[in-house]
Amino acid sequence: MYNTQHVRIRKTILLLALVLLSVVVTSFALAQDAEKPQIVIAYDSDIDHIDPQHFRSLGAYDATGNLYEPLITQALVPTETGELIGQRTFEGAGAERYEVSEDGTVFTFYLRQDAKFVDGAPITAQDYKYTIDRALNGTGYIGLLAPFMALASSDQVEVVDDYTLRVTTEQPAALTETILAFQVLGAYSSASAEANATADDPWADAWHRTNANSSGPYVITDWQPGVQYVFEPNPNYWRGADWFQNSGAVFRVVPDASTREQLIRAGDVDVGLGLPFSSLADLDADPNITVHAIPTTRIYFLGMNVNTPPFDNKLVRQAVSMAIPYDAIVENVIYGYGSQPTSPIPEGMEGHTSEFWTYGDATVEDARALLTEAGYPDGFEIELTVPQEDQARVDSATWIQAGLSEIGINVIINAVPTAQYSEMINSHTLPFFINEWYSWGNDPFYQLTWNFKCDAFTNFTNYCNEELDTLIQTGTFSRDAEERANLLRQAQEILVDEAVWAYLYSPDWVVTTRADVSGIALFDDLTLRYGFIGKE
Repeated sequence: MYNTQHVRIRKTILLLALVLLSVVVTSFALAQDAEKPQIVIAYDSDIDHIDPQHFRSLGAYDATGNLYEPLITQALVPTETGELIGQRTFEGAGAERYEVSEDGTVFTFYLRQDAKFVDGAPITAQDYKYTIDRALNGTGYIGLLAPFMALASSDQVEVVDDYTLRVTTEQPAALTETILAFQVLGAYSSASAEANATADDPWADAWHRTNANSSGPYVITDWQPGVQYVFEPNPNYWRGADWFQNSGAVFRVVPDASTREQLIRAGDVDVGLGLPFSSLADLDADPNITVHAIPTTRIYFLGMNVNTPPFDNKLVRQAVSMAIPYDAIVENVIYGYGSQPTSPIPEGMEGHTSEFWTYGDATVEDARALLTEAGYPDGFEIELTVPQEDQARVDSATWIQAGLSEIGINVIINAVPTAQYSEMINSHTLPFFINEWYSWGNDPFYQLTWNFKCDAFTNFTNYCNEELDTLIQTGTFSRDAEERANLLRQAQEILVDEAVWAYLYSPDWVVTTRADVSGIALFDDLTLRYGFIGKE
């Protein structure tokens, strides 16, 4: 029987604790103000909610990355220009250390006994078990990641004692550590969740949308949707006050790109996100501004639906791939802030090879010959769909239109609102479109699974190849580097030849700051971690 009186008592206790906590947080922040700056960031996105186990806005991913602490985190290595780059090796976060069994199936995490939630309660193994249970059994999307860890049941997660957690996988899996380091598995407070759960909402989804008993480095102390959010250091964060490079961060919602640019130029904000590629060179020439352009494995691609004529013909897809002006797109769409990929496994990701990509060397005559062989000597007319708010994709469509006109293909650009574009692409019926993909874990088999495996719900080209599926499945559960390399080479040879994607550009992750700002850290989720950001 559900005891509502008991829940009301617990909610009252929690409310009193949070009131007391707000006083502590404010005092903590005031003590730091004299020594450390406040960082102001102009965002191109608002925060819709802060539950990390549900899909959310881009700005909200930044928020949750600073509110929740996973068991482990990526090790960081500084570049020559001062950025901090996350590696494929991991170190303790909520866990002080961890061990992996010789066969790669048992992961034992030893938690920090001084780690606390922002309300002062200790962070225990039970909280991390609750977090994984919620991921597997709750209403969010994180259960989709469990197969990559060979994790099928909550029974595989064992609380050994208050500060020891054991995870046993069904078989060795290459992505277990990678996914456990994702912010989506940062510790939820099981006590807060229980206090705010109801019979109709057993995982307290409603409460978690706008509340967080933070296990991470920050807490939100001011919440003004559409305007700004203030993040202040969590006084109970295990790294301690000295770790923070600032006294807090102000998340300002600035939808207009030109306004964000004006703010960073004037010094009214310290960091600006989502500035136009066309402005970056001029901004970087300003001695008061630094443009941090860090290569990533994000891919923007031209997708061709193999269930829809004429793209059911491989020769047509290859001809299209030959006729695209790739260099012009890199120069005039992303203004050199990135590169042109040559494989579905981009440079910077394990196993990448460009040996099979020859489309950039082809001539107009080569492409026309393939179209003629495919039965389209006079070309054809096709609609290319893009989201109208993404200027880079709209501009890319214009260059594609010009390139394909050279081989007799008449491209009609259909720029639609992003919401409509999402509905259209999720229907799996769009014949010709520009989409983008970025794999958080930077793992090639994760990337191939979502985009090319038969019946994957994000396989928008509907490509299906049983041989490829076998390669992907084998590689997903291999921890042997040589075997993985061989499988990846075979997969790339198949996919480049099949040409279901034409690879347009891989943009850099660009963060524009005032010149005196330091501590820009790149993690696999491409979100800012505020604690590293400081000012000279």
